[in-house]
Amino acid sequence: METFNLQTTQNVTLQYRIASVGDRVIATLLDFIFMGVYAGILTIIITQSPENAAPWLAALYFPILFYHLIFEIFVNGQSPGKLIMRIKVVKADGTHLTIGAALIRWLFRILDVTLLFGGLAVIVIIINGKGQRLGDIGASTTVLKIPDNSDMQSTSWVEVHPNYKPMFPQAELLTDSDIRTIREVLALAVKKPKQPATDELLQQTRDAVVKKTSIHSDMPTRKLLYTLVKDYNAINISMMAEISQN
Repeated sequence: METFNLQTTQNVTLQYRIASVGDRVIATLLDFIFMGVYAGILTIIITQSPENAAPWLAALYFPILFYHLIFEIFVNGQSPGKLIMRIKVVKADGTHLTIGAALIRWLFRILDVTLLFGGLAVIVIIINGKGQRLGDIGASTTVLKIPDNSDMQSTSWVEVHPNYKPMFPQAELLTDSDIRTIREVLALAVKKPKQPATDELLQQTRDAVVKKTSIHSDMPTRKLLYTLVKDYNAINISMMAEISQN
């Protein structure tokens, strides 16, 4: 599974699934179907009233020509096909897709998708490894898979209540590897709770976390580590939810 490290505005690196080539191809085909249905309806209208064809022709060609540009600007990086496939165009720096970036993607689409029937886009995406066709490279964007609720819950080793408020915002400075290490230490502490070596390991883990996050708390070590795991997951779930909604 290919992933993309998304740098947020808080200078925190989050890892997300890159939309697969299959997801993007299906989304494109769905968009072609929607455009085809739209064009078919207007074509019927035009043929039935040829004397008033000019405005209908404009209504036919302009929305289809600017289809992807319009939707990506006004629906935050998602065309109807992308909405169905739960994929989304995002800036590589974690900020919202800009009009300029959407315009660059749209201009390059004429070359790597429309004229070459998507062949060049597929080749570049596969070679690039970051979910980027030529338009994405030029616009500094990529296309990510939006995590659903089950995806977000599977990243959390403890249940995080929807209304849970993180006690330590600095938990976002930790990494997935850090959290896995904390989980392993806590699991060992449950299995061997009364051994001096366990207490020493818990303290060493706490010292490493405090050094990395600059957290200062009188909370007992075990409770602090449990809290940080919950905080980390709550922060990541919140960020993923924000990306999927914006």
